[in-house]
Amino acid sequence: MKKQIVSILVMLALVSAIVGIGTASTGNQNNTTQSGLNNSITVNGSTASHTGISSAPTGIYGTDNPLSASTTSDYKTAISALTSGQYSYGLNAETHGTGSDGVDVYTGGQYSDGVDALTYGDSSHGVYSQTIGTGSDGVYAKTTGQGSVGVYSQTSGSLSNGVNAYTFGSNSNGVYAKTTGIGSDGVYISTAGTGSSGVEAGTTGPNSDGFDAFTAGSTSHGVYSQTTGSSSDGVYAKTGGSTSHGVIAVTNGPSSYGLYGATSGDNSDGVIAVTSGANAFGLVGYTYGTGAWGVYANSDKSYGLYASTGVPNGYGIYTPNYIYAKGTKIPNSDVAEYMPVTENVTPGTVMVIGKGGVLHPSSVANDTHVAGIVSTEPGVSLGAKEGGNPGEAIIAVAGRVPCKVDASNGPIEEGDLLTTSNNPGYAMKATDPKIGTILGKAMGTLESGTGTIEVIVTLQ
Repeated sequence: MKKQIVSILVMLALVSAIVGIGTASTGNQNNTTQSGLNNSITVNGSTASHTGISSAPTGIYGTDNPLSASTTSDYKTAISALTSGQYSYGLNAETHGTGSDGVDVYTGGQYSDGVDALTYGDSSHGVYSQTIGTGSDGVYAKTTGQGSVGVYSQTSGSLSNGVNAYTFGSNSNGVYAKTTGIGSDGVYISTAGTGSSGVEAGTTGPNSDGFDAFTAGSTSHGVYSQTTGSSSDGVYAKTGGSTSHGVIAVTNGPSSYGLYGATSGDNSDGVIAVTSGANAFGLVGYTYGTGAWGVYANSDKSYGLYASTGVPNGYGIYTPNYIYAKGTKIPNSDVAEYMPVTENVTPGTVMVIGKGGVLHPSSVANDTHVAGIVSTEPGVSLGAKEGGNPGEAIIAVAGRVPCKVDASNGPIEEGDLLTTSNNPGYAMKATDPKIGTILGKAMGTLESGTGTIEVIVTLQ
């Protein structure tokens, strides 16, 4: 490794000598200009060295644009950094001034990457960025050439992240990527190590986004992430500030995805979004192109999209539009509706309609006011309100549901019609069924006494 550093430094010295410009510095003294081959470079000592080039422990260090690299030829790299030791950085940039970028990379050629990071060691990040200024981005990438990637990162070590970005200032983005070329990706991340994340972005300032990706070219991805290691996340987004988004993806071109996640490892998720601030969304997708999806999920062995909320009567998925599903599978088999009740009631209780349309437990045999059965856990809930349904109970009006039954009017067999009994909240066998009194049909049996059986609710 030392030989490689020496070779790089010597090459830079020769280049400076050839163009006739060399700048030397000793410690923090004022810079002086020299020419020819007299510029001094010391690798392990503290003698004079080129401005922006230091011996140890940092390969490049300085002030006022310490390193400016430009290439115009094809297949050339402006900056190449190779590290193999623990806790080593390929590129470490620290800025304090307003409007200053830690790393500013511009590429115009085809198949050129703004940043290409490859790491092999455990707990290593392809790109690690931390900003505290207002309106500062942890990583800002913009490409215009075809087949170009704003940020390209590949990691293979365990507990390593392709991109790790933290921002603390207002109006700041953990990662901002914009591409306009055809077949270009804002960020391309590949992780293979156990417990590694493709992108980890943390923001704390208001109006800050963990990840902001904009693509305009055809067949371009705002974020393309592929993970193969166990317990690895393609994209992990967590926001705690108000009106902050874990991921914002905007695509305009045809056949473009706002967010595309492919995982093959065990316990791996294409996208995990955790938000805790008010009015914060785990995932927001805006698409304008024909045949473009805000979120596209495809899985042959697991859930295409899994949504869970801790809010009473919260919606895992909410839409003001229609929902289309070619095939559906609901664990529970009844359709229920929230209705006002006079008292707290338990699942399986037979309910009848009282004054003002308020329901109460049945208490009269063969009651024509029978309304339904208190559902245990409905497959479909009608009338659910976002803030909950105080003073109401969920009543099964169709489908199969557990029901309290009483054998006082004779043993109950499968297929028997059921009606209300004198035992409050219980159903019994209808031996002389009349219109308006039938609650449903028995799916089970009860020889004597009371019990609970499944009933098909068929009000008639």
